[in-house]
Amino acid sequence: MSGPRALSIALEDFLSDGGEARPQRRARIYVGSKRVLGLRPLLPVMLALWPAPKTYTGQDVAEIHLVGATPLLNLMLAHCLSRGARQAEPGEFTLRAFLSGRIDLTRAEAVLGVIEALNPAQLGAALEQLAGGLSGPIVALRDHLLDVVAHLEANLDFTDERDVDPLDRADLAAELDRSASELLALFRRLSDRDRPESQPRIVLVGPPNAGKSRLFNALLGRDRAIVSPQVGTTRDYLSALCECDGLFVELVDTAGTQAAGDPIAQKAQALRARQAACADLLLECRSADAAVLPAEELAPEGPRLKVWTKGDQALPDDASSFSCGFVVTSAATGMGLDVLRHSIAGAIRDQPSVGDLPAATSARCRGSLGMAEVALRRAAQSLQSGGGDELVAFDLRSAVDELGKVVGAVVTDDILDRIFRRFCIGK
Repeated sequence: MSGPRALSIALEDFLSDGGEARPQRRARIYVGSKRVLGLRPLLPVMLALWPAPKTYTGQDVAEIHLVGATPLLNLMLAHCLSRGARQAEPGEFTLRAFLSGRIDLTRAEAVLGVIEALNPAQLGAALEQLAGGLSGPIVALRDHLLDVVAHLEANLDFTDERDVDPLDRADLAAELDRSASELLALFRRLSDRDRPESQPRIVLVGPPNAGKSRLFNALLGRDRAIVSPQVGTTRDYLSALCECDGLFVELVDTAGTQAAGDPIAQKAQALRARQAACADLLLECRSADAAVLPAEELAPEGPRLKVWTKGDQALPDDASSFSCGFVVTSAATGMGLDVLRHSIAGAIRDQPSVGDLPAATSARCRGSLGMAEVALRRAAQSLQSGGGDELVAFDLRSAVDELGKVVGAVVTDDILDRIFRRFCIGK
């Protein structure tokens, strides 16, 4: 039971083995017996009492432990209801924990993730979220943005005051861009929930004729993609399950990055961009006979491995010392394939487990994270182009509001209903 009368209802008609039992302002366990309506003999019970506010719900909490016979449990439940208690609504204990400030919304959703976990990976991800793995960085970023907004608005209100220091616009713009990139990476990992949650997505990207399809087939150990010396052979994307050093991943081959001319090429580039945006890891493929593209045209921001293909034909500069950072491979000879598989598995295992967040968190948060990222980009652009502090402050407040929706600082009844109606009774 949770609420102002939880302790008094639990102690009513209770006889302690150690003398008189009464509510105290510290956690206590009492052993004794309780007189229950409909039962003639006294029922042996143990009471565990926790006074507010250091409880899960932030309220007084009581547990009544007794023999697990269904008729006795039903009699005890009826007895408590007759004394003024009521049955909890779905998720009501966790809802009360949120409303009392004991947890934020992401942790409330993590409780449901723990309940619904089907495998150790999902359970581990939900427990990490319950411990604040998602909300901690977002709360810290939101608090920092509030400080920046306060400083900007002080500059606007007290322009003549000497003790109000102007912000370094270039440094602030770079900082906002970095924060936006972090939010974008998290958004991308939440935005694609249609694949099996246990299989990270590895996407091959690069210019035409970089050997992506040959590498795709070589990693799979079978011919799945069509390969040809002709540039632009791959138009659609292909995906297949691939084993990398004991870890199963979804390997995706995409069209080469190039200017789109005809409608089919435009569609191929759109599919490539979409797959790259949803990747958990990018394999950035290059070779000696493929065009060198600017980094901003090759792939979006995100975790990546640089892969040199066709290593049997030509090596990158300083390949012997690996100073250029490439994993050198050859689909023809098998050179470097085991090293690449090991590198893929290591890169995925080193990443935070946000890709396995409970689906409820992913569905609710990704829109707000996306809008917060766009607002931070606008604020950084305004700073770089000499825009007024009032415009920067407006965009930062928009980002603060969206991040507040993620952790529950900004909340509506509709949001609460959508989260807690999926819980089972109580919890």
